Amino acid sequence: MTDPVQNNDDIKIVPLSPEHARAVAELHISGIKTGFISSLGVEFVTALYEAIAKSNYGYGFVVLKHGKVAGFAAFATHLTGLYKSVIFKHGPRFIFSLARKILSLGTAKKVLETLFYPARVKNMNLPEAEFLSMVISEQARRKGLATDFIKMGFAEAANRGIEKLKILAAVDILPINKLYEKLGFELVGRIENHGIISNVYVVRTDYFCSDTQLKTENTVKPNLGQSPFIAGSRSETENLYSVLVTYGWCRTTYAVVLSLGRRGIDVHVCDASSTAMSRYSRHCKSFTKVPDLFTEPGNYFEAICKALEKTGAKVLLPAHEDVGIFCRRAKELPKGVLTALPPWDSYRIAEDKSHVLDIASRVGCPTPLTLSVHSYSHLEELSRSLVWPVVLKTHIGNSAKGVRIAKNSNELLTKYKDLVKTFHLQNDRWPLLQEFLPGEAAGVCVLYNNGKCVANFAEQYLRCKEPGLFGTSTLRVPLDNPKLISQATAVMDKLKWHGVAHLDFVADKYGEFKLIEVNPRLWGALALSVFSGVDFPYLWYLTATGNAPNEQIPSKYPAIKCRWIAGDYLAFIELVKRRMFKEAAGVLVPQRNCYHDDFVLTDPLPFMFEIFDYALKFLRSGGSTNPVVEGMVR
Repeated sequence: MTDPVQNNDDIKIVPLSPEHARAVAELHISGIKTGFISSLGVEFVTALYEAIAKSNYGYGFVVLKHGKVAGFAAFATHLTGLYKSVIFKHGPRFIFSLARKILSLGTAKKVLETLFYPARVKNMNLPEAEFLSMVISEQARRKGLATDFIKMGFAEAANRGIEKLKILAAVDILPINKLYEKLGFELVGRIENHGIISNVYVVRTDYFCSDTQLKTENTVKPNLGQSPFIAGSRSETENLYSVLVTYGWCRTTYAVVLSLGRRGIDVHVCDASSTAMSRYSRHCKSFTKVPDLFTEPGNYFEAICKALEKTGAKVLLPAHEDVGIFCRRAKELPKGVLTALPPWDSYRIAEDKSHVLDIASRVGCPTPLTLSVHSYSHLEELSRSLVWPVVLKTHIGNSAKGVRIAKNSNELLTKYKDLVKTFHLQNDRWPLLQEFLPGEAAGVCVLYNNGKCVANFAEQYLRCKEPGLFGTSTLRVPLDNPKLISQATAVMDKLKWHGVAHLDFVADKYGEFKLIEVNPRLWGALALSVFSGVDFPYLWYLTATGNAPNEQIPSKYPAIKCRWIAGDYLAFIELVKRRMFKEAAGVLVPQRNCYHDDFVLTDPLPFMFEIFDYALKFLRSGGSTNPVVEGMVR
């Protein structure tokens, strides 16, 4: 193995040996506090590292400072071989150390998940060799030891005839992922283990034989990834303010709860429904039932203020259309509550489809032809020169609730009057007429800090709840389109935005994307960006607490999809109702490399209650897959 390394501070790096195992185990548990392996106790972890040191399929290094272990790194040359070696040679010892803990259903499940980990990564055609874990004690940091560990580990792998290593990095540990991308490590996919989503990188073991230098600033945290030997999903933060997040029934809120809860942040949830899915997440600290925003806006605001005081939450993250009421009444929130919301004047422009498209046109962002209607006679006059079909849409609405499509002048008049009557629209709020766009649909997600964009992400919609990419998306993929992002940020720059927003685009018949609306809040497909490495909930939380990050945009997105399961169920029902059986069958086709908005294996209850909640709404609305609450469309 590689020769020991020594410096002038009485610090040296030597190969991992069985006699180091106990000290390494204690350092692992103290350095990776939230990990599954750490939860199994010092006896188990000691046995684990002793087995790695003895196995022909494992190796490692330890830092000795004044003769005591002050850091370690562990590697596997062949993960499957290492597992077999550990089980067959040291199985009885592991079983004895786990005797009481294994009685826990949760622990037993995680043990099985760990045992099946090698088979899962093998199916992804990844190298068997892996960088497993690293911890450096506080007193031994800032001495370049992390760099030494990585270089020595790669060199030893090369000496053993290994060409490539894989490294896992939790998607929410942004500095590590940015470092790997900067170094040119190849991002090949993603994997979930124990509820943690990790990027998977593959690196040649001769990487450091070149002149490339690893620039870590000697501050690498204990976590480099999330293999079974590396756990914990958040970096250390001095102040973890508790959070109150609204609209617990929505999958958007669930993405926020997962993101923050996995980092050890206390997340309190509120909603008007007792069966709100996020209430039943293992990451939900408490639940408060509140009045409905649209039917009782005043009481809703007061209830949220009381919930903030009762829970002690310092950060308010409104997850749906209640953003508006908190923008308007921001000064009335309890003292000390932190938010990241746009100015009221900016919000009012963004939520109105007519006003925001005017802004977009001024900054050079393409928009569809949009016309206002002043009277029914004016509507009839316009109908003579329209190109069919044409889209009818209210100024404010969500999930296509205030949208209709007319194919001729007769349909136009009928559907227009129906919209006005159904939603009790005053003359100055009559629906708009908009050019129908037949092309692909896409979205751009942004986070702003006082007028500056600090995060963005683009997505392409593959399927929506309504036929023809109409309505809320149920299946989508990351989209690499810098031009689209530039057009979106030009609009939000003009609005001097603060907080999150989502912009919807649809392509015309020539393939040019045009902005159709801005959602001045979180968006339904939030989970895709999180799984792709842009953790908007956490970045929004940081912005609210005054710790807004610098621009956080991965240079390369993984080849994944993200699906809203409940939304696909609703899409299936709608397609069957319209006798579109071929399209309905397509909804049932399984998707590869697919994550989900509303289902996580380690947190299954929210999905069950989401289905129950939607079923109740479906029945109460008389079979509508897109029920409307009074005041929602205006």
